[in-house]
Amino acid sequence: MPATGTNLPRSIRFRSLSYRAAPLALLAILLGAVLLWVPEASAAQAAAAPAVRETDAAVISTGVATVTGLAISPLVVLVALGWHDFIRAGGFAAAPGALPLHANPWILITFSTVLACVLLKKIASPALPLPIRKIFDAAEYLEAKFSALIAAGLLLPAIASTIAAAAGTDAPASVQTASLVPDWLTYAMVLALVAIVFLSVWISFHVIDALVVLSPFAIVDAALVALRASFLGILALGLFISPFVALVLALPLIVASLFFAGWCVRLDLFALITATDLLFRRRGEAYRPTRAFLAARGHGAPIRTMGHAVPGARGIRFSYRPLFFLPRRTLVIESARPVLVRGAIWNTLRDDARNRAMLSLPPRYNRVATDIATAFGAVERDGFLRRGWNEMRAFFGAIFGRPAPAAAAPATNG
Repeated sequence: MPATGTNLPRSIRFRSLSYRAAPLALLAILLGAVLLWVPEASAAQAAAAPAVRETDAAVISTGVATVTGLAISPLVVLVALGWHDFIRAGGFAAAPGALPLHANPWILITFSTVLACVLLKKIASPALPLPIRKIFDAAEYLEAKFSALIAAGLLLPAIASTIAAAAGTDAPASVQTASLVPDWLTYAMVLALVAIVFLSVWISFHVIDALVVLSPFAIVDAALVALRASFLGILALGLFISPFVALVLALPLIVASLFFAGWCVRLDLFALITATDLLFRRRGEAYRPTRAFLAARGHGAPIRTMGHAVPGARGIRFSYRPLFFLPRRTLVIESARPVLVRGAIWNTLRDDARNRAMLSLPPRYNRVATDIATAFGAVERDGFLRRGWNEMRAFFGAIFGRPAPAAAAPATNG
Protein backbone atom coordinates (compact mmCIF):
# COMPACT_ATOMS: atom_id res chain seq x y z
CA MET A 1 0.00 0.00 0.00
CA PRO A 2 1.43 3.42 -0.87
CA ALA A 3 2.49 5.80 1.82
CA THR A 4 -0.21 8.28 2.72
CA GLY A 5 0.15 12.01 2.92
CA THR A 6 0.56 11.97 6.70
CA ASN A 7 3.66 9.73 6.45
CA LEU A 8 5.41 11.81 3.78
CA PRO A 9 8.02 14.53 4.41
CA ARG A 10 6.67 18.06 4.37
CA SER A 11 8.18 18.98 0.98
CA ILE A 12 6.81 15.86 -0.71
CA ARG A 13 3.45 16.38 0.95
CA PHE A 14 3.12 19.92 -0.40
CA ARG A 15 4.25 18.70 -3.81
CA SER A 16 1.47 16.10 -3.72
CA LEU A 17 -1.00 18.82 -2.79
CA SER A 18 0.19 20.87 -5.76
CA TYR A 19 -0.56 17.94 -8.07
CA ARG A 20 -4.12 17.94 -6.79
CA ALA A 21 -4.43 21.73 -6.84
CA ALA A 22 -3.50 21.98 -10.54
CA PRO A 23 -6.68 20.37 -11.94
CA LEU A 24 -8.73 22.20 -9.31
CA ALA A 25 -7.33 25.53 -10.47
CA LEU A 26 -8.27 24.55 -14.03
CA LEU A 27 -11.76 23.64 -12.80
CA ALA A 28 -12.12 26.98 -10.99
CA ILE A 29 -11.05 28.91 -14.09
CA LEU A 30 -13.48 26.86 -16.17
CA LEU A 31 -16.34 27.55 -13.75
CA GLY A 32 -15.64 31.28 -13.92
CA ALA A 33 -15.54 31.19 -17.70
CA VAL A 34 -18.88 29.41 -17.90
CA LEU A 35 -20.41 31.86 -15.42
CA LEU A 36 -19.26 34.82 -17.55
CA TRP A 37 -20.21 33.22 -20.87
CA VAL A 38 -23.45 34.56 -22.35
CA PRO A 39 -25.12 32.44 -25.04
CA GLU A 40 -25.04 34.99 -27.87
CA ALA A 41 -27.03 32.69 -30.12
CA SER A 42 -30.05 32.86 -27.79
CA ALA A 43 -29.78 36.65 -27.57
CA ALA A 44 -29.56 36.97 -31.33
CA GLN A 45 -32.67 34.82 -31.71
CA ALA A 46 -34.66 37.09 -29.46
CA ALA A 47 -33.79 40.15 -31.61
CA ALA A 48 -33.68 38.64 -35.08
CA ALA A 49 -36.55 38.10 -37.46
CA PRO A 50 -38.20 34.65 -37.50
CA ALA A 51 -37.59 31.93 -40.06
CA VAL A 52 -33.81 32.30 -40.06
CA ARG A 53 -32.60 28.71 -40.43
CA GLU A 54 -29.02 29.53 -39.38
CA THR A 55 -30.38 30.79 -36.07
CA ASP A 56 -32.30 27.56 -35.56
CA ALA A 57 -29.20 25.56 -36.39
CA ALA A 58 -27.24 27.57 -33.82
CA VAL A 59 -29.88 26.86 -31.20
CA ILE A 60 -29.75 23.13 -31.92
CA SER A 61 -25.95 23.15 -31.86
CA THR A 62 -25.92 25.02 -28.55
CA GLY A 63 -28.43 22.59 -27.09
CA VAL A 64 -26.43 19.51 -28.10
CA ALA A 65 -23.22 21.01 -26.73
CA THR A 66 -24.95 22.00 -23.49
CA VAL A 67 -26.29 18.48 -22.98
CA THR A 68 -22.82 17.07 -23.61
CA GLY A 69 -21.23 19.48 -21.12
CA LEU A 70 -23.92 18.76 -18.56
CA ALA A 71 -23.24 15.04 -18.93
CA ILE A 72 -19.48 15.50 -18.52
CA SER A 73 -19.79 17.33 -15.18
CA PRO A 74 -23.42 17.75 -14.04
CA LEU A 75 -22.74 19.57 -10.77
CA VAL A 76 -20.35 22.15 -12.25
CA VAL A 77 -22.58 22.93 -15.24
CA LEU A 78 -25.76 23.00 -13.14
CA VAL A 79 -24.24 25.55 -10.74
CA ALA A 80 -22.68 27.60 -13.55
CA LEU A 81 -25.85 27.79 -15.65
CA GLY A 82 -27.95 28.39 -12.55
CA TRP A 83 -25.95 31.42 -11.42
CA HIS A 84 -25.75 32.72 -15.00
CA ASP A 85 -29.53 32.61 -15.44
CA PHE A 86 -30.08 33.93 -11.90
CA ILE A 87 -27.96 37.03 -12.55
CA ARG A 88 -29.33 37.49 -16.05
CA ALA A 89 -32.94 37.46 -14.75
CA GLY A 90 -32.21 40.16 -12.19
CA GLY A 91 -31.07 38.13 -9.20
CA PHE A 92 -33.00 38.62 -6.00
CA ALA A 93 -34.82 41.57 -7.59
CA ALA A 94 -36.29 39.36 -10.33
CA ALA A 95 -40.04 39.41 -10.81
CA PRO A 96 -42.02 36.47 -9.41
CA GLY A 97 -41.90 33.56 -11.83
CA ALA A 98 -39.06 35.06 -13.86
CA LEU A 99 -36.46 32.66 -12.48
CA PRO A 100 -36.33 29.15 -13.96
CA LEU A 101 -36.27 26.31 -11.46
CA HIS A 102 -32.56 25.60 -11.82
CA ALA A 103 -31.87 29.28 -10.97
CA ASN A 104 -33.90 29.20 -7.77
CA PRO A 105 -31.72 30.67 -4.97
CA TRP A 106 -32.40 27.79 -2.60
CA ILE A 107 -31.33 25.23 -5.20
CA LEU A 108 -28.33 27.32 -6.24
CA ILE A 109 -27.05 27.88 -2.70
CA THR A 110 -27.52 24.20 -1.84
CA PHE A 111 -25.64 22.84 -4.84
CA SER A 112 -23.00 25.56 -4.67
CA THR A 113 -22.30 24.44 -1.09
CA VAL A 114 -22.07 20.83 -2.26
CA LEU A 115 -19.66 21.86 -5.03
CA ALA A 116 -17.52 23.78 -2.53
CA CYS A 117 -17.37 20.69 -0.29
CA VAL A 118 -16.35 18.53 -3.26
CA LEU A 119 -13.56 20.94 -4.18
CA LEU A 120 -12.39 21.06 -0.56
CA LYS A 121 -12.32 17.27 -0.43
CA LYS A 122 -10.26 17.10 -3.62
CA ILE A 123 -7.72 19.53 -2.18
CA ALA A 124 -7.41 17.71 1.14
CA SER A 125 -7.58 14.09 -0.06
CA PRO A 126 -3.83 13.64 -0.87
CA ALA A 127 -3.02 14.29 2.79
CA LEU A 128 -5.55 11.72 4.06
CA PRO A 129 -4.73 8.08 4.85
CA LEU A 130 -5.91 5.67 2.18
CA PRO A 131 -8.84 4.10 4.17
CA ILE A 132 -10.27 7.53 5.05
CA ARG A 133 -9.66 8.86 1.53
CA LYS A 134 -11.53 5.93 0.00
CA ILE A 135 -14.54 6.60 2.24
CA PHE A 136 -14.63 10.23 1.05
CA ASP A 137 -14.18 9.05 -2.55
CA ALA A 138 -17.13 6.69 -2.11
CA ALA A 139 -19.29 9.51 -0.75
CA GLU A 140 -18.33 11.78 -3.65
CA TYR A 141 -19.08 8.98 -6.10
CA LEU A 142 -22.63 8.62 -4.76
CA GLU A 143 -23.01 12.41 -4.73
CA ALA A 144 -22.10 12.47 -8.44
CA LYS A 145 -24.99 10.11 -9.20
CA PHE A 146 -27.41 12.24 -7.19
CA SER A 147 -26.21 15.47 -8.86
CA ALA A 148 -26.61 13.92 -12.32
CA LEU A 149 -30.18 12.88 -11.52
CA ILE A 150 -31.11 16.35 -10.26
CA ALA A 151 -29.35 18.15 -13.13
CA ALA A 152 -31.03 15.96 -15.72
CA GLY A 153 -34.46 16.54 -14.18
CA LEU A 154 -34.00 20.30 -13.99
CA LEU A 155 -32.34 21.05 -17.33
CA LEU A 156 -33.01 18.31 -19.89
CA PRO A 157 -36.74 19.07 -20.40
CA ALA A 158 -36.00 22.76 -21.02
CA ILE A 159 -33.12 21.98 -23.38
CA ALA A 160 -35.26 19.45 -25.27
CA SER A 161 -38.04 22.03 -25.54
CA THR A 162 -35.62 24.57 -27.03
CA ILE A 163 -34.19 22.09 -29.55
CA ALA A 164 -37.64 20.81 -30.55
CA ALA A 165 -38.93 24.35 -31.05
CA ALA A 166 -35.98 25.25 -33.26
CA ALA A 167 -36.29 22.05 -35.26
CA GLY A 168 -40.06 22.05 -35.67
CA THR A 169 -41.07 25.70 -36.05
CA ASP A 170 -39.98 28.75 -37.96
CA ALA A 171 -40.13 30.90 -34.84
CA PRO A 172 -37.07 31.50 -32.67
CA ALA A 173 -36.77 28.97 -29.83
CA SER A 174 -37.14 30.10 -26.24
CA VAL A 175 -37.31 28.02 -23.11
CA GLN A 176 -39.46 30.61 -21.37
CA THR A 177 -42.11 30.83 -24.13
CA ALA A 178 -44.53 27.99 -23.59
CA SER A 179 -46.41 28.66 -26.84
CA LEU A 180 -43.33 27.78 -28.88
CA VAL A 181 -43.18 24.20 -27.60
CA PRO A 182 -43.99 21.95 -30.56
CA ASP A 183 -46.49 19.13 -30.56
CA TRP A 184 -46.05 16.43 -27.97
CA LEU A 185 -44.77 13.78 -30.38
CA THR A 186 -41.91 15.93 -31.69
CA TYR A 187 -41.04 17.01 -28.19
CA ALA A 188 -41.12 13.41 -26.92
CA MET A 189 -38.79 12.26 -29.71
CA VAL A 190 -36.33 15.07 -29.06
CA LEU A 191 -36.46 14.46 -25.31
CA ALA A 192 -35.73 10.77 -25.86
CA LEU A 193 -32.72 11.61 -28.07
CA VAL A 194 -31.47 14.17 -25.55
CA ALA A 195 -31.82 11.61 -22.77
CA ILE A 196 -29.87 9.01 -24.76
CA VAL A 197 -27.07 11.49 -25.44
CA PHE A 198 -26.96 12.56 -21.80
CA LEU A 199 -26.96 9.00 -20.43
CA SER A 200 -24.30 7.71 -22.82
CA VAL A 201 -21.93 10.64 -22.28
CA TRP A 202 -22.60 10.74 -18.53
CA ILE A 203 -21.91 7.05 -17.93
CA SER A 204 -18.71 7.34 -19.99
CA PHE A 205 -17.37 10.27 -17.95
CA HIS A 206 -18.82 8.96 -14.69
CA VAL A 207 -16.28 6.17 -15.09
CA ILE A 208 -13.76 8.77 -13.90
CA ASP A 209 -15.57 8.88 -10.55
CA ALA A 210 -15.62 5.08 -10.56
CA LEU A 211 -11.88 4.87 -11.23
CA VAL A 212 -11.20 7.34 -8.42
CA VAL A 213 -13.03 4.99 -6.04
CA LEU A 214 -11.09 1.99 -7.30
CA SER A 215 -7.66 3.64 -7.52
CA PRO A 216 -5.41 3.70 -4.43
CA PHE A 217 -3.12 6.40 -5.87
CA ALA A 218 -3.83 10.09 -5.26
CA ILE A 219 -1.79 11.16 -8.29
CA VAL A 220 -4.01 9.01 -10.53
CA ASP A 221 -7.09 10.69 -9.04
CA ALA A 222 -5.62 14.11 -9.84
CA ALA A 223 -4.88 13.09 -13.44
CA LEU A 224 -8.43 11.81 -13.93
CA VAL A 225 -9.95 15.03 -12.53
CA ALA A 226 -7.70 17.08 -14.82
CA LEU A 227 -8.75 14.96 -17.82
CA ARG A 228 -12.44 15.59 -17.24
CA ALA A 229 -11.85 19.30 -16.61
CA SER A 230 -9.91 19.48 -19.88
CA PHE A 231 -12.78 17.99 -21.89
CA LEU A 232 -15.25 20.38 -20.28
CA GLY A 233 -12.92 23.34 -20.80
CA ILE A 234 -12.44 22.55 -24.49
CA LEU A 235 -16.20 22.28 -24.96
CA ALA A 236 -16.78 25.59 -23.13
CA LEU A 237 -14.14 27.23 -25.33
CA GLY A 238 -15.91 25.88 -28.40
CA LEU A 239 -19.21 27.40 -27.20
CA PHE A 240 -17.45 30.73 -26.63
CA ILE A 241 -16.15 30.70 -30.21
CA SER A 242 -19.24 29.40 -31.98
CA PRO A 243 -22.10 26.93 -31.36
CA PHE A 244 -21.06 25.07 -34.50
CA VAL A 245 -17.50 24.64 -33.23
CA ALA A 246 -18.94 23.25 -30.00
CA LEU A 247 -21.12 20.86 -32.00
CA VAL A 248 -18.08 19.58 -33.94
CA LEU A 249 -16.30 18.98 -30.62
CA ALA A 250 -19.31 17.33 -28.98
CA LEU A 251 -20.23 14.87 -31.75
CA PRO A 252 -17.09 12.67 -31.44
CA LEU A 253 -17.63 12.45 -27.68
CA ILE A 254 -21.23 11.38 -28.19
CA VAL A 255 -20.38 8.73 -30.80
CA ALA A 256 -17.51 7.33 -28.73
CA SER A 257 -19.72 7.23 -25.63
CA LEU A 258 -22.31 5.14 -27.43
CA PHE A 259 -19.66 2.52 -28.19
CA PHE A 260 -18.14 2.46 -24.69
CA ALA A 261 -21.40 2.66 -22.72
CA GLY A 262 -21.70 -1.11 -22.10
CA TRP A 263 -18.18 -1.45 -20.69
CA CYS A 264 -18.71 1.68 -18.60
CA VAL A 265 -21.95 0.34 -17.10
CA ARG A 266 -20.21 -2.85 -15.91
CA LEU A 267 -17.28 -0.93 -14.43
CA ASP A 268 -19.66 1.54 -12.82
CA LEU A 269 -21.61 -1.30 -11.21
CA PHE A 270 -18.40 -2.70 -9.77
CA ALA A 271 -17.51 0.75 -8.42
CA LEU A 272 -21.03 1.16 -6.99
CA ILE A 273 -20.77 -2.10 -5.05
CA THR A 274 -17.26 -1.13 -3.89
CA ALA A 275 -18.35 2.37 -2.82
CA THR A 276 -21.39 1.18 -0.86
CA ASP A 277 -19.34 -1.58 0.80
CA LEU A 278 -16.74 0.94 1.93
CA LEU A 279 -19.20 3.64 2.97
CA PHE A 280 -21.64 1.41 4.85
CA ARG A 281 -19.03 -1.13 6.03
CA ARG A 282 -20.87 -4.13 4.65
CA ARG A 283 -19.69 -7.58 5.65
CA GLY A 284 -20.30 -10.58 3.42
CA GLU A 285 -20.84 -14.19 4.38
CA ALA A 286 -18.17 -16.66 3.32
CA TYR A 287 -20.38 -19.73 2.98
CA ARG A 288 -23.09 -18.38 0.70
CA PRO A 289 -22.98 -17.79 -3.06
CA THR A 290 -20.29 -15.15 -3.31
CA ARG A 291 -21.01 -11.89 -5.10
CA ALA A 292 -18.22 -11.49 -7.66
CA PHE A 293 -17.22 -9.83 -10.93
CA LEU A 294 -15.30 -11.37 -13.79
CA ALA A 295 -11.79 -9.95 -13.53
CA ALA A 296 -10.58 -10.75 -17.07
CA ARG A 297 -11.76 -11.46 -20.59
CA GLY A 298 -11.96 -14.95 -22.03
CA HIS A 299 -14.22 -16.58 -19.44
CA GLY A 300 -17.30 -16.61 -21.67
CA ALA A 301 -18.78 -13.23 -20.66
CA PRO A 302 -17.60 -9.60 -20.78
CA ILE A 303 -15.14 -8.38 -18.17
CA ARG A 304 -16.72 -6.94 -14.99
CA THR A 305 -19.87 -9.00 -15.48
CA MET A 306 -21.60 -9.26 -12.10
CA GLY A 307 -22.81 -12.60 -10.77
CA HIS A 308 -22.45 -15.19 -8.03
CA ALA A 309 -19.62 -17.69 -7.64
CA VAL A 310 -19.60 -21.06 -5.86
CA PRO A 311 -16.91 -23.75 -5.73
CA GLY A 312 -17.35 -26.54 -8.28
CA ALA A 313 -15.83 -29.91 -9.02
CA ARG A 314 -13.73 -28.52 -11.91
CA GLY A 315 -13.13 -25.04 -10.56
CA ILE A 316 -15.60 -22.19 -10.02
CA ARG A 317 -19.23 -22.03 -11.13
CA PHE A 318 -20.16 -18.46 -12.01
CA SER A 319 -23.82 -17.59 -12.69
CA TYR A 320 -25.14 -14.26 -14.00
CA ARG A 321 -28.05 -12.68 -15.85
CA PRO A 322 -27.21 -11.06 -19.23
CA LEU A 323 -28.46 -7.46 -19.31
CA PHE A 324 -29.56 -8.02 -15.67
CA PHE A 325 -32.96 -9.50 -16.59
CA LEU A 326 -32.45 -12.30 -19.15
CA PRO A 327 -32.46 -15.94 -18.04
CA ARG A 328 -29.58 -16.88 -15.80
CA ARG A 329 -26.47 -18.43 -17.35
CA THR A 330 -23.74 -20.44 -15.66
CA LEU A 331 -20.07 -20.56 -16.60
CA VAL A 332 -17.43 -22.99 -15.35
CA ILE A 333 -14.07 -21.31 -14.76
CA GLU A 334 -11.43 -24.01 -14.52
CA SER A 335 -8.69 -23.41 -11.98
CA ALA A 336 -5.87 -25.85 -11.28
CA ARG A 337 -4.09 -23.69 -8.70
CA PRO A 338 -6.36 -20.93 -7.27
CA VAL A 339 -4.85 -18.09 -5.26
CA LEU A 340 -6.69 -15.39 -3.31
CA VAL A 341 -4.70 -12.17 -3.74
CA ARG A 342 -5.47 -9.69 -0.98
CA GLY A 343 -5.45 -6.17 -2.36
CA ALA A 344 -5.54 -2.72 -0.81
CA ILE A 345 -9.25 -2.23 -1.54
CA TRP A 346 -10.64 -5.57 -2.77
CA ASN A 347 -9.45 -9.15 -3.24
CA THR A 348 -8.94 -11.12 -6.44
CA LEU A 349 -9.14 -14.83 -7.17
CA ARG A 350 -6.41 -15.85 -9.63
CA ASP A 351 -5.33 -19.04 -11.30
CA ASP A 352 -1.57 -19.33 -10.87
CA ALA A 353 -1.39 -22.26 -13.27
CA ARG A 354 -2.56 -20.03 -16.14
CA ASN A 355 -1.35 -16.73 -14.60
CA ARG A 356 -4.66 -14.96 -15.09
CA ALA A 357 -7.27 -13.31 -12.90
CA MET A 358 -10.63 -14.99 -12.49
CA LEU A 359 -12.87 -13.05 -10.10
CA SER A 360 -12.84 -9.72 -8.28
CA LEU A 361 -14.47 -9.86 -4.85
CA PRO A 362 -16.06 -6.68 -3.38
CA PRO A 363 -14.64 -5.18 -0.16
CA ARG A 364 -17.43 -6.79 1.90
CA TYR A 365 -15.42 -10.03 1.80
CA ASN A 366 -12.13 -8.53 3.01
CA ARG A 367 -12.77 -9.49 6.63
CA VAL A 368 -13.59 -13.08 5.73
CA ALA A 369 -10.80 -13.53 3.19
CA THR A 370 -9.42 -16.62 4.90
CA ASP A 371 -12.83 -18.30 4.90
CA ILE A 372 -13.33 -17.38 1.23
CA ALA A 373 -9.95 -18.87 0.37
CA THR A 374 -10.82 -22.08 2.26
CA ALA A 375 -14.18 -22.35 0.51
CA PHE A 376 -12.60 -22.07 -2.95
CA GLY A 377 -9.55 -24.21 -2.10
CA ALA A 378 -7.19 -21.28 -2.66
CA VAL A 379 -4.06 -20.18 -0.86
CA GLU A 380 -3.73 -16.57 0.29
CA ARG A 381 -1.19 -14.07 -0.92
CA ASP A 382 -0.81 -10.34 -0.32
CA GLY A 383 -0.80 -8.05 -3.32
CA PHE A 384 2.17 -5.74 -3.86
CA LEU A 385 0.46 -2.74 -2.23
CA ARG A 386 -0.49 -4.71 0.87
CA ARG A 387 2.99 -6.29 0.99
CA GLY A 388 4.60 -2.86 0.83
CA TRP A 389 2.33 -1.54 3.57
CA ASN A 390 3.06 -4.51 5.82
CA GLU A 391 6.78 -4.17 5.24
CA MET A 392 6.61 -0.48 6.12
CA ARG A 393 4.68 -1.24 9.31
CA ALA A 394 7.16 -3.98 10.20
CA PHE A 395 10.07 -1.58 9.68
CA PHE A 396 8.67 1.12 11.93
CA GLY A 397 7.38 -1.49 14.38
CA ALA A 398 10.91 -2.82 14.76
CA ILE A 399 12.18 0.70 15.46
CA PHE A 400 9.57 1.39 18.14
CA GLY A 401 9.52 -2.14 19.54
CA ARG A 402 6.04 -3.08 18.31
CA PRO A 403 5.16 -6.51 16.88
CA ALA A 404 5.02 -6.76 13.10
CA PRO A 405 1.60 -7.29 11.48
CA ALA A 406 0.76 -10.82 10.35
CA ALA A 407 0.97 -11.24 6.60
CA ALA A 408 -0.82 -13.77 4.44
CA ALA A 409 1.18 -16.89 3.63
CA PRO A 410 2.87 -16.80 0.21
CA ALA A 411 1.40 -18.90 -2.56
CA THR A 412 2.80 -22.38 -3.03
CA ASN A 413 2.49 -24.99 -5.70
CA GLY A 414 0.87 -27.49 -3.36
